[in-house]
Amino acid sequence: MDEMQSCLDVLRNNDVDVDNAVDRLMGNDNLYLEFIKRLPEELHLATIREALKQQDAEAFHFHLHNLKGFAINLGITEIADAAQAGLTEFRASQFRNITKLEGLLDEIEASGEKFASALIEIKEIEDASEAKK
Repeated sequence: MDEMQSCLDVLRNNDVDVDNAVDRLMGNDNLYLEFIKRLPEELHLATIREALKQQDAEAFHFHLHNLKGFAINLGITEIADAAQAGLTEFRASQFRNITKLEGLLDEIEASGEKFASALIEIKEIEDASEAKK
């Protein structure tokens, strides 16, 4: 198995819908991996949490909506689903149920941590492949 397939398998083993996401990128595995490695910087959880704390509706919705779209496009359904639930709750009640919104952000953070460990595995695969060259 080559390096690329090993990296993609790590993601598949972490419940990422790799195949549909790669299809969205016209089969470009390399581009997909480039995007997937950007997820930690795209989470913006601190910004979303601060918007929640400040009850800044525009910033909260904007960053949570962007995160949902990024996660959907990359096939990271756990994060996308939690972000969608947060958006649904926010649209229904704005900031009246802060505890529920915080819980959904906790779910996103937990999924992000799971995903970060998958990225570490991918980096190890890439480093090992590079060392063989």
